[in-house]
Amino acid sequence: MHAVVFQVDFVPGREQQQDGELDFITGMMKSTPGFLHGTWCGDDKRGLSCILFDSEQAARTVAEGAGLPPDASATFRSVDVYAVARDI
Repeated sequence: MHAVVFQVDFVPGREQQQDGELDFITGMMKSTPGFLHGTWCGDDKRGLSCILFDSEQAARTVAEGAGLPPDASATFRSVDVYAVARDI
């Protein structure tokens, strides 16, 4: 099992877009091959998601294809792939 960890910074003034964009991304992730589970955490300035996949290849495919449009409510701080040492 592998995880993709996304860290984002929210763009000031675009707060009203965040829920709609998160709903859209959640729907996309749930239909991605290899998807197992995901969690989203955030405050008013930054957000973090940890999305679990059944294989390293599935996780890397998502990480390498990650992108946000220029008018999105967030910008990427980082996108990383990790092996899951233990699922608790």
